[in-house]
Amino acid sequence: MGRLRKGPSVLGVRYMSAKNYNNLFLGSIMMSLAVLITCQGAQARGAEKSTFELRKPQYFYVGLDYSPAFSNIRDFTIQESSGETKAIYPYISEEKDIILKANRFDWNMPNPRIGFKNSMLMAAGNSIGYAMGGMRLEIEVSHQHFKSQGRYIGNKKEEESDTIYLLAKELGHSAVTEKTEDLISALTKVKGEDIVRFANALEKARPDIAKKICRTRSIPGGKNYGKYNTYTSWFKDTNNLTALCGDIGGNSNKQEHHNMIQNSFKDFARETLVGESTNWPTTTGDNVRGNDNAKALADELITLLSREEKITVAGLMANTIEGGEVVDIGAISSTSVMVNVCYDFLSKEVSIVPYGCMGLGSNFVGIVKGHLTPKPAYRVKAGVSYRLSSGIDIFAAGFYHRVFGSTEYTDIPVEYLIDDVSPYGRTKETAMANFRMSYAGGEFGMRFAF
Repeated sequence: MGRLRKGPSVLGVRYMSAKNYNNLFLGSIMMSLAVLITCQGAQARGAEKSTFELRKPQYFYVGLDYSPAFSNIRDFTIQESSGETKAIYPYISEEKDIILKANRFDWNMPNPRIGFKNSMLMAAGNSIGYAMGGMRLEIEVSHQHFKSQGRYIGNKKEEESDTIYLLAKELGHSAVTEKTEDLISALTKVKGEDIVRFANALEKARPDIAKKICRTRSIPGGKNYGKYNTYTSWFKDTNNLTALCGDIGGNSNKQEHHNMIQNSFKDFARETLVGESTNWPTTTGDNVRGNDNAKALADELITLLSREEKITVAGLMANTIEGGEVVDIGAISSTSVMVNVCYDFLSKEVSIVPYGCMGLGSNFVGIVKGHLTPKPAYRVKAGVSYRLSSGIDIFAAGFYHRVFGSTEYTDIPVEYLIDDVSPYGRTKETAMANFRMSYAGGEFGMRFAF
C-alpha cells in the first residue's frame, strides 16, 4: 500500500499551436514525396510490364508502420469522483522508497503545471484492408504513449515520484493557503468527533502545535484563565467555565475564583467536545453566535501557526478528517481502432501513388495503469506509397488524429495515504479527469498484398 508502482497515466499542459500542426502535417507529406521521388529515380525505365499490371485489381493487404506523434493535450484537470478536490499537490520526497504519507507532498506548490511529451518510441500501428482499384477499406490499430513530463523541466533527472499527486480537499488546502473564510466554511461541515480525532492526532504527532491552539486567555495583568466546560456558564466571571475555543477567563478580583491553569486544544476536545457533536460548530449557552467555535479555531490555525506548522496541520486534517486520494499520472496512452476509407491516385506511368484517407473509430485512453476509457475519434491522413514489387509497397504520410465527444474520463483508480484514518467513505475509490486530446505526426511503413 505504501508504494505506488510506476505505470501509464491539474492542471494546464503544453500544447502545439494550430499553425505548428499544419506545418507538421504538410512537412510529413513533403518529406514523403522527397523520399519516394528519390526511389522512383532508381526504377528501371525499360520494364516491359509495370508493377500495377502485375497486381490483381482486387486484393487484401496488411500494413505495419512506425508513427511518431506530437501531443496536443489541453485543459487537463483531475479530481476525486465526488468533486471535492480543491487542489493537487506533488510528491517531493527524494528518498529511494515511495511512501504515501501526507508529509511527503509539497504543500507549498498547489496545482503544478503538467506537460506531456511527444510519442516517439512507443508509436506503432498495423492495418488490414481490402483494395478495389483505387479504393481501399481498412481497419487500422495504432498506439501512442505520451509520457508525463512532471513538474520539473530542465536538467533535473526525472524520478518515478515526479508524477505522483495528492488530491487535497477543502480543509487542508484552506489551511495552507490561509483562506480563513473557506476554512470556517469547511469546519462547519464536519462533526465534533472529527475535531476530537484531529486534536488527538495533533497532540500525539506535534504537541508543541497543539499547545498553541484553543489556548485559553486571561484578563490583562492577571492569571485567571478560561476553563473548558460543556457550556459557557452564566457565572463565568467567577467560575471561568467556557465552551468557546480560546476564550478569556473571568474578571473576578477574588483570588479564590482564579483559574491558574491554562487550557489548550486537548482540553477543549476532552472537556468541551467530549467526543460527540456537543459545542460544534457552535457553543452551548445563551447569547452565542452561530459557528463561533468553528470561527475561533479557523482564526487560530491561520494567525497563530507558522508556515511549517500549517503544513503539518493540513496533512493531519487529510489523514483524520477529510481523507485524500493519490494518483500517478505517469503517461496518457492512446490505442485507436479506426475504420479508414482511402483512395489511391493510381497511374500506370509511375510507381509513386499519392493517397488520402479518412477514418472513424474509437480511442482507448489510459491515464493510470490498468484502466482504459473508450472515446470516439477520427483520423485524416495523406501521403504517398511506392511499389517495390507486385506484393510490397512502402509508404509515408502525415496524419491528424482527434478524440471528440465528452472530455470526461471517469472511474480512474486511486491509491490511499497509508496513514489515513478518516471515517469510511471520506476517501473516495476513484477519480475523474477532464481534458481535450488530439495529436499529429507521420507514419512510415510497408504494406504486403496477397
